[in-house]
Amino acid sequence: MPNNERIVQAVMESIDELNWQLPKEGKLGKSIDTALFGGAGNLDSLGLISLVTTVEQKIEENFGMTVTLLDDIDTLEEENPFETIKTLSDYVATILEKKKSA
Repeated sequence: MPNNERIVQAVMESIDELNWQLPKEGKLGKSIDTALFGGAGNLDSLGLISLVTTVEQKIEENFGMTVTLLDDIDTLEEENPFETIKTLSDYVATILEKKKSA
């Protein structure tokens, strides 16, 4: 399975874990375009932190690399990497590529 698919799968698994904690009306969908945080997203800041922490754990389990998704958040321009499942997956892929190149 290509890395991008593995990353999306890790994000989806993280959403499954988070959905166990959320009320029925707050559960997240599992489409690549599902809004997560900001704008139309369902997550508040605590929900985002829970999701980010779980994604970081899943990435370490699946890729053997430790990532911290909130470290470089200040260096991002106006993009929100946590807007959708796709933007989050792309952000994780970028971080993993940087770690491989370092």
